[in-house]
Amino acid sequence: MNKNLDSNDCAKILKALGDESRLKIVRLLLQGEQSVMQIVKTLQMGQPKVSHHLSILRSSGLVETRRDKNKIFNFINPENGSFLKEKAIGIDLGCCSIQFDDTQNPSS
Repeated sequence: MNKNLDSNDCAKILKALGDESRLKIVRLLLQGEQSVMQIVKTLQMGQPKVSHHLSILRSSGLVETRRDKNKIFNFINPENGSFLKEKAIGIDLGCCSIQFDDTQNPSS
């Protein structure tokens, strides 16, 4: 992790994660960057709903975007979290860590 989160930054991220849909999106992004349409297809959510939740995750600083021609890809901001090691699906925020059960599908 490149940045030490203070309690305010950490609280913003934890608040953003306080929604089941956003947790599913983060879990999916932990597996690699995704476009909005890839997230829509995988999680079987409407595009406006996915875009809304991504906006909240971007506002918290947890998710960033990168443009490749006409596509925008979403990914976990490496400055605000590092990926857990050893086959764990999760993220270490510095103030706390979140680990997902690897037996569940992100869309469930």
